Amino acid sequence: MYLYHTIMEQDSHVYISPEIVLDEGLNNRTVTRWYTNGGNLFPEITDRYKPINSPKWLDFKMALGADLVPPTKPYYRFSNFSNKILVFNGELSSDLFAYIEDGYMEAEVGAGYFTEGLPSKEDLVKLYWESMLTIEEYINHKPYKNPEVLIFETVPAKLIEYIK
Repeated sequence: MYLYHTIMEQDSHVYISPEIVLDEGLNNRTVTRWYTNGGNLFPEITDRYKPINSPKWLDFKMALGADLVPPTKPYYRFSNFSNKILVFNGELSSDLFAYIEDGYMEAEVGAGYFTEGLPSKEDLVKLYWESMLTIEEYINHKPYKNPEVLIFETVPAKLIEYIK
């Protein structure tokens, strides 16, 4: 099974040269900021509701995003190499991000424009934690349409293929 990581175009302000990624691997410095990370949107709330039995390595500040299907070329491809890869319900991340959008737009359109009808941030974070699965559990059951795949360690350069 392969995982994929989008490469942003060269004219993008987040472009990282493939040569750097193929030399260093995918890490916090070389990843594309394209991916959502619901666990890092409201860190204080996320920490407050973090399950007691969570692995010590589960740190959303260090998480890297990935796809389960190939994105539009160019992209990186690498094998499922670790047990430090988790999948969350991406819809919950979108709902959490709506609270950030409300913050940006509050002066223009008022609070609640994007979040009307949504559960509270706290309830969404609790649901986000409840959605956490290993990648194997997700593949076997596919309980949600929009998986948010997060890798909690560096992807070694020797595993990465650059697909043009």
